[in-house]
Amino acid sequence: MEKSKIDRINALAKKAKSVGLTERETAERDALRKEYLADMRASFKQQIDNTYVQTADGAKIPYAEYARVAKEAEEDKK
Repeated sequence: MEKSKIDRINALAKKAKSVGLTERETAERDALRKEYLADMRASFKQQIDNTYVQTADGAKIPYAEYARVAKEAEEDKK
């Protein structure tokens, strides 16, 4: 997300705390927050996709596969 958009979110948050927002500003803030969260989620997903777990035997497996295997093993214990 562009720095200018983050600055605008912060400016709207500050204004909301001090004097309040108009309906238009509230809608703008909500849209910017939604965009920011979408960008953060995409960034986090990309980070997880590039994370590997090293097992005790030295093998490196993608985190998604490791999480799936761990979840299956947990379900088998039940």
